[in-house]
Amino acid sequence: MNENRALLDLDAIPRVFDHLVAPATELIALGLTGRAIHERCRDGGPWQRLESGLVLLTNEPPSRTQRIQAALTVAGPEAVLTGVDALALHGMTAARLDGPVHLLVPPRRQPRLVDGVFFERTHQLPDPLHLGGFPVAPLPRATIDTCRRAKAAEHVRALLGESIYRGGVTPATLRDELSRAGTRGTALPRRMLAEIDDKVRSVAQGWAKRLVQHAGLPLPAWRVPITSANGSHVATADAWWDEVGLAWEVDSYAFDLTPADAKATLRRAARLTACGVLVVHTPPTRLRDEPTVVAELLRSAHEQAATRPRPDVTAHA
Repeated sequence: MNENRALLDLDAIPRVFDHLVAPATELIALGLTGRAIHERCRDGGPWQRLESGLVLLTNEPPSRTQRIQAALTVAGPEAVLTGVDALALHGMTAARLDGPVHLLVPPRRQPRLVDGVFFERTHQLPDPLHLGGFPVAPLPRATIDTCRRAKAAEHVRALLGESIYRGGVTPATLRDELSRAGTRGTALPRRMLAEIDDKVRSVAQGWAKRLVQHAGLPLPAWRVPITSANGSHVATADAWWDEVGLAWEVDSYAFDLTPADAKATLRRAARLTACGVLVVHTPPTRLRDEPTVVAELLRSAHEQAATRPRPDVTAHA
């Protein structure tokens, strides 16, 4: 063993460990003695000790990445990184990279207290993605975990907005994450998410109205309840051309459909169609990205509806 230790290339050891974070037990397994580790971790030495039996194989202050590696090493193989560090690894920029490293661990784990690390025991461990060499919570979970610990409304709004508009996470998915998170720390993100929902709806309606104004079509009535010949409610049309019986569905939450929402949309369209109403469906993303195509579809649908007998329905504008 002494011969092996003498032959150890101490300068090569840092290349063995991710982000230069090494458990002391693994250094000993490589052939170092406890005394050798102690000597190298003395003031002015090339290494330094971290908490929980870890050694940082550099004398520079630990970076955020090294703190994450240390926390995951202490927490064990089932731990998942979440919070601000997970958001940063997903490419999000609204999160402030300060505060403790946030790890999710199984409920049976009793992790040791470590400065700068928040261990959250949970029965809802997500399947991690591997980003930057770390097991990372999916973006929806990381967003909600971060929002639950944030205090300022503007910060929470920015986190949610970036996840939706830049990260492509649907508001419905974020609401699902909130529903699984219990109640602690969720009041503010719930309120901010409701505000974002309202904004999405108003933006989509604004796009629709501007498109109609430039499409050369008669102006429709907006958000019109439709009843059948026997007076029963059929649906509420987003836009309604009464003279031809044409309905336009601009589903402001088309990108935000849960399975239940999707079924409700199909049932609404089926009821309108059963009453003889011609229905055009347009997701808001198409309004935004292909307004010329949508305008042509509406003109064609209006012409087609005009050639058919008007359906026996009543609009309550």
